[in-house]
Amino acid sequence: MAQVKLLKIGSTGLSTEFDSASDEITLASFSVQGGGPVLSSTGLDMNNQDIVDIQDLAFQSPSTATINFTAGSGTIDNLMLKERNNVMTTAGAVLFPLVTDTAAQLDSFKIPHIAGAPSATPSFSSDAGYLVYDSTNKSLYAWDGVAWDNLNTVSSASNLDDTYIADEDLDAREVVYISAADNVALADATDLTKSQAVGFVISSVLDTATVSIRKFGRMSGFSGLTPGARYYLSATAGAITATIPTGSGNIITQVGYAKSATVLDIAIQSLGRRA
Repeated sequence: MAQVKLLKIGSTGLSTEFDSASDEITLASFSVQGGGPVLSSTGLDMNNQDIVDIQDLAFQSPSTATINFTAGSGTIDNLMLKERNNVMTTAGAVLFPLVTDTAAQLDSFKIPHIAGAPSATPSFSSDAGYLVYDSTNKSLYAWDGVAWDNLNTVSSASNLDDTYIADEDLDAREVVYISAADNVALADATDLTKSQAVGFVISSVLDTATVSIRKFGRMSGFSGLTPGARYYLSATAGAITATIPTGSGNIITQVGYAKSATVLDIAIQSLGRRA
């Protein structure tokens, strides 16, 4: 293939060879014979030619400069295409920085919105996780792979969790009571104060750490529960039992019903004290 070399006119008036390392070329337009790319004042038209080995493509005026992808399929790394199914592989991520409470930064991410509840099935309906905002009813919907789930309804929130500070080391699924302002410790049936259970530890934590407590819903991870049986707070700190605590002075506190051998439906209620 023949090469074309560019010459430039130096300050002395003499022509010298173009130096690609230090010189720049500014063109108003150019065309390539045979229907190749065309550069003009309106932009770069690839004219159905393949783009190969282009890296770090930048637009100097993001408010006006765009890529208009009108047909065919796009196989481009790290480029989101309008009106196409854009998929980020496990090797990529969409990361948003910490923003400030200013208009310019708060508009950095916007999900699709619709006037009214969505009813159409997404094109890729077997995939769960699509989000759409109902601007009329101020509700957020998520596609679960079968139907649209209104995340604003109570039925969508099956568990009620709250956070406290651990007053001691706590293990998952142990029952706790409020031991001080915003603090929890292991509950048991032998003491009136400690028997006032508020929920179950979701994940094990050490003393003084923030701990999530499940107050309502279902607690999983148990073993050996009897399905349908009622469970009570045990005289053993943090434990539950299917046997009503015996012994003078013990407090009877219901904590829930076994849904299965591993899952407890939480239903905390004080039933009184043993004589």
